[in-house]
Amino acid sequence: MTVAGHSPQRVAALDGLRGVACLLVFGVHLAQITHLDGQLGPFELGRFLANGHIGVALFFALSGMLLSLPFWRAKFDVASAPKLGRYFTNRCVRILPAYYVCLTALIIDNRIWEGTNGWSIVGLHYALAFNYADWSIFAVNPPFWTIAVEAQFYLLLPLFFVFARKLSVRYTALIAVGFALASYATHVWLTEWSGSTGSRAISPVVEYSLLAHLPHFLIGVLAGAGFLLYSAQPERRIRPASGALGWFSIAAIAIVLATPIDDWLQIPYGRYNLPFVPLLLATLIVTAPHSSSLRTMLNGFPLRPLGLISYGIYLYHLPVLHATARYLPVDVQEQWWLFGTISLGLTVAVATGSYLIIERPITRAVGRFRATRAKPALIGTVTAPDLSRAVR
Repeated sequence: MTVAGHSPQRVAALDGLRGVACLLVFGVHLAQITHLDGQLGPFELGRFLANGHIGVALFFALSGMLLSLPFWRAKFDVASAPKLGRYFTNRCVRILPAYYVCLTALIIDNRIWEGTNGWSIVGLHYALAFNYADWSIFAVNPPFWTIAVEAQFYLLLPLFFVFARKLSVRYTALIAVGFALASYATHVWLTEWSGSTGSRAISPVVEYSLLAHLPHFLIGVLAGAGFLLYSAQPERRIRPASGALGWFSIAAIAIVLATPIDDWLQIPYGRYNLPFVPLLLATLIVTAPHSSSLRTMLNGFPLRPLGLISYGIYLYHLPVLHATARYLPVDVQEQWWLFGTISLGLTVAVATGSYLIIERPITRAVGRFRATRAKPALIGTVTAPDLSRAVR
């Protein structure tokens, strides 16, 4: 299936959503350092900034949606499933080079190997398994925990579609819902059990595990199926609804995150206002590419350029914030605007360098290598798939 206005590799407006996600995460750590706060009626700036970690939920949902699209297309089009070798190569090329560069620089700068469990911390970080020990999960760069969780999700996603390979789209979606509910229930049980052992706080290994965030990824996976079904409708029918649903989702998310409604929509141990905000994020992901107003905003400056370098912004922003706070000769709490502007500018500069020097050249090199090995393809007419058979 080819969606009008969207290539199979890139969906309009979603780069801009990545830009929004990285800005939200940057705002969380900026507020933690500056203690920035304020209130306008029921809207609390400090609460909104602290809740900016829903940028992580947005990243997870986007990953689930975009990575599942080829697998869903195989069901809709009754085509062959994506090649796993190509899939895993793409994932490694996408996350490992920049991650290893940032990781190595931080290990050397902080001489991690000299501390307690130093060499174990180093080894676990290179193996992307550091989120299985309390003493290593935040030992190098706290935001790295999401990279480990992402990598572990990459391993599970193809297994899920292999498990459901003979099922229709409808039953595959129902299985995904079942897995999301089961993972949440298991996380709650494991959290309660770990709390009953006498420890004062929830173990970070439990709180920041793949299990705790699998529902967020699976909501994104379900959004992938929803996106293909939604996109198959005539554009003239879905465009008005897309704008209304997309802007409603944005407004509802902002209200939840900035007001006491945030407290009311918390279920036990549900990360990022699960399931309410993640479902609103999924609605935004599905509808934004079909809304002209949202596409204009998200495809424009500065959100789309930030989205292109969002991975680097995520990797480097906290070290840059800490370095700027250390060397900037001002009180960062009083001069928060100067501190924030300089830190964001430096983060964007470093992330742009990472994108131009590391990420894009390696991605293009892999693409050129594949092109030299590819056989000439037959050119023909592609007919629209019959979705009714796949959904039944």
